[in-house]
Amino acid sequence: MMHYSTAQALGQARPADLREQARRDALACAARRARRHHATQRTPVFLAALTRRARRPGPAPGSL
Repeated sequence: MMHYSTAQALGQARPADLREQARRDALACAARRARRHHATQRTPVFLAALTRRARRPGPAPGSL
């Protein structure tokens, strides 16, 4: 049979573990959200730079 104090300690450890896990999950979720937001903000600028680079005309023949 388990002693009362052992059962009490186990009963207190479980909610603390669940709180810690919830905190880590919330932190990971916030980090994912921030990365997603940063990527969506940067994408139009990145695509515009690629388009500018792709449209740049080459040197005229014989100008070298």
